[in-house]
Amino acid sequence: MKKILLSLCMASSVAMADYRSLDDQPVSLAGPGWQHLVFVNIWDSYVGHGPEPLVAALPASFSENVKRIWISPDLNITPAYLKDYQAAFPRSKPLIVDQHFQLLRKYKLWQTPAHVLLKDGEVQFSGSGEALQHYIRQLR
Repeated sequence: MKKILLSLCMASSVAMADYRSLDDQPVSLAGPGWQHLVFVNIWDSYVGHGPEPLVAALPASFSENVKRIWISPDLNITPAYLKDYQAAFPRSKPLIVDQHFQLLRKYKLWQTPAHVLLKDGEVQFSGSGEALQHYIRQLR
């Protein structure tokens, strides 16, 4: 009986995962609580125009209460490039690849870097880093 329950729990957790991270871990965007989706073009990050400094500067009280998920559009990247990016920016985990710009379109984003805040899977915020900082200040 325990084996059956365990296998059902494992199957349901896999079924709930919307995506797989670069490290092949399940990632769900419909989970409970707050999630911070960070859309990044890794090539912009290498030249200093990525979201990493802004994300690092967000208030600790905010960062401690969100699950952060990094998302890279599938544009001029390979898994090897993404692994190199994560080595250069180790906080960029988990990282998922936005196949065919599905997530960018879903959240009506047209450029990177961009940020989306979800609460219990529902969009609470979508926009630029500057707009995100303003939104977070209002939450306090």
